Amino acid sequence: MKRVWLQENKWEDVEAYLQVKKTVIVPFGSVEQHAKHLPMGTDSFVAIRIAEDAGKKTNTLVVPPTWFGLAPHHMAFPGTITFRAETLTNVMLDICQSLIYHGFEKIIVINGHREANLPPLKTAAVKIRNKTGAFVAVVDPFYIADSITRKIKRSEPGGAGHADELETSHMLYLFPDLCEMEKAVKNIHQKHPLLKHDPFVPGDTVFVPSDVATYRESSMHIGVVGDPTVSTKENGEIYHKALLETLVDFIQYCEKHVKVTLRNQELPL
Repeated sequence: MKRVWLQENKWEDVEAYLQVKKTVIVPFGSVEQHAKHLPMGTDSFVAIRIAEDAGKKTNTLVVPPTWFGLAPHHMAFPGTITFRAETLTNVMLDICQSLIYHGFEKIIVINGHREANLPPLKTAAVKIRNKTGAFVAVVDPFYIADSITRKIKRSEPGGAGHADELETSHMLYLFPDLCEMEKAVKNIHQKHPLLKHDPFVPGDTVFVPSDVATYRESSMHIGVVGDPTVSTKENGEIYHKALLETLVDFIQYCEKHVKVTLRNQELPL
């Protein structure tokens, strides 16, 4: 492999790669408001960087990122771009089917947009897995770094949400020039216990989707939910390195132990 990014290689390079390796990394993100202190591309920047770092450490090709995701409630703030859920599912289906057509067998999807992207991406993964036999893993940093997050988290209960401590610390480490911490504000408010948004708060929960009007109001007309004010570059580095170590270990495990027999290697028509 000459370069980690698929688009920077020639078709002959990909052909040679497939002679020795059939794993590929596929990053998905979102372009949506991230309050006043983080850039709108935060979720995509994170997915791209994680995919690139993991690709370099495991000598795995990374396909061009899909910058947009499912973000209808963030349309409350200008600049956000959202796919419909079925659009995101179909984008992933077409990308994966194209890769499988060429002989890729193991697809590691990196989701930088947390819970919002997961239903459409999981739907696509189920379809691809059952139709083609390909191994598809949807990896969300928020979940594969759960253990380290619980160790380094500084914010009080309710501090995790959107443009919060975790996202901000990570961005301070990866892209400090895009962060404006002087604009970071805290937004933790009391709700019914079942309506908690912080996944690190134990207890029962229910799912209630946000809409444009209620999300703008509940996020203080700023777009923040949680507490980014306690974020640090140091914790962002600890977080990134820990999740990358976990991801690299997982990719190497899949390379060695996951067996795949492809079927229905069709064009995505």
